[in-house]
Amino acid sequence: MQYRIPQFIEEESKIAGPLTLKQAMIVGISGGVIFTMYFSFGENNMFLFLVLSGIITGGAIAMAFLKIDGRPFMQMMGHFANFSIMPKLYLWQRKEAPVFLKTELKTPIDLEKEERENRLKGLVIRKGKLNDLRNKIDFS
Repeated sequence: MQYRIPQFIEEESKIAGPLTLKQAMIVGISGGVIFTMYFSFGENNMFLFLVLSGIITGGAIAMAFLKIDGRPFMQMMGHFANFSIMPKLYLWQRKEAPVFLKTELKTPIDLEKEERENRLKGLVIRKGKLNDLRNKIDFS
C-alpha cells in the first residue's frame, strides 16, 4: 500500500486570502485598536492619534510580515528578550600567571659555540627576519 508523503509542511496554510491565521489576527487586532483609539481620542487630538497609530501599524506590519534569516519577527523578538533577561555564563576567565624571566646572559663566545654546534649537526641558521621566515616555511 502506498502512502502519500506530506510536502511543504513548514508552510502555514492561508486562511484569509494571502494571509495566514497569525497574520490575519495581528492585522485585525491592530486595526481594532486603531479604530478604538480614533473614536476615544482621535477626533480631539489628531496628532497624538496619528503618531500612536503609526507606531502600532509599523509594529503590526513587522510582526505579521517581517522575517529575519527566514524566521518570523515575533520569534526573533522572543529570542532577543530571552537573551536580554537571562543571566550570562562566561566560562573563560584569564588568570594571572607568574612571569618567568631568563636571567642567563649569553656572551658572544657562547653564541659562536652554538653556531659551531649547529653547523656540525647539519643545521644552517642564518640571521635576519627573511631568513627566519624562510626556515619556518615548509616547502613541499
